[in-house]
Amino acid sequence: MAPEEMSRAELIALVRRQEGQITALSTQIAELLEANEQLAAKLARLEHLVSRNSGNSSMPPSRDDDPGKRPPADNKRRRDGPKRKRGKQPGAPGANLAWVERPDDLADRFPQGRCECGQDLAVATDLGVVDRYQQHEIPQVSVKVTQYDQHQVRCGCGRRHAATRPEGARPGHVGYGPNLQAFAVYLMVVHFIPASRCVELLES
Repeated sequence: MAPEEMSRAELIALVRRQEGQITALSTQIAELLEANEQLAAKLARLEHLVSRNSGNSSMPPSRDDDPGKRPPADNKRRRDGPKRKRGKQPGAPGANLAWVERPDDLADRFPQGRCECGQDLAVATDLGVVDRYQQHEIPQVSVKVTQYDQHQVRCGCGRRHAATRPEGARPGHVGYGPNLQAFAVYLMVVHFIPASRCVELLES
């Protein structure tokens, strides 16, 4: 029967049944997420154990032939080959921070204190820039709380209109924003961080 053909009592009963189904599905999803976290942690431990050998741990070489073990890399060529100097080899591509032509901020630094003659350097003559240095930094991570006050207005015709909450807002007075939710999903899905550790991270 189509919803428009149902009575009010039938619609209420249908909504209650659907609410029960949604609650049951939510419980199942939570259980599946918890089970997935446990399996991901177990898999990470197993991969760590399998990757251990005599070349990267204190295990004896006799254990390298155990089933599923990854043998250590062959270092014979390195031992018998030509000796190499430590550090970056000639001709190898380098990796360093690139100079930014348009930095986000500019800060002028002047000498402070007094000259040997006793005069304050704050009144000394500026001779121009003699050195430049760029520092790459990330801002301190902190939570920004925004309060949205939904106003109601009355039209000239007498009808009242209330503003809606921001997109993605949940029921209740307090909730997480979309960026914080996406960050939590990124930690759990991409990096397999358990939900309990994500909670500790966000609380800190």
